[in-house]
Amino acid sequence: MIIKIVEEVNNFKEAIKLSCDELVKAGSASPEYYDAILGKIEEFGAYFCIADHIAMPHARPEDGALKTDLCVVKLNKEVDFLGKPIKIFFTITAIDSSSHIENIKRLAEICMNSEKIEKILNSKNEEEIMEVM
Repeated sequence: MIIKIVEEVNNFKEAIKLSCDELVKAGSASPEYYDAILGKIEEFGAYFCIADHIAMPHARPEDGALKTDLCVVKLNKEVDFLGKPIKIFFTITAIDSSSHIENIKRLAEICMNSEKIEKILNSKNEEEIMEVM
């Protein structure tokens, strides 16, 4: 798991690019994974926005996922994601459907816990987010 806190980005694509670049550095995704995510957004819109302030960008395993992993990018200033204000990007990679479903279940448990989300939103460093995760 990779965690980054960033003051602000120019747009949602920059936040997703940042998280994908971290996943590429970690050997969890190929560079094409970012393009695959953008393709999903073009095709389906903002369906990655799963709750207030939370987006979960991802693509299919065959789109460049090399390992099952997660990159959390927390923005201190929200960014507009096709009309939705987002501060937390949970970018996931999964090598198969079962690990993809496990990733989503784990994140859903966190996202449904308003106390945990508040802690992430108010975190000042990566260690605080790691404790919640």
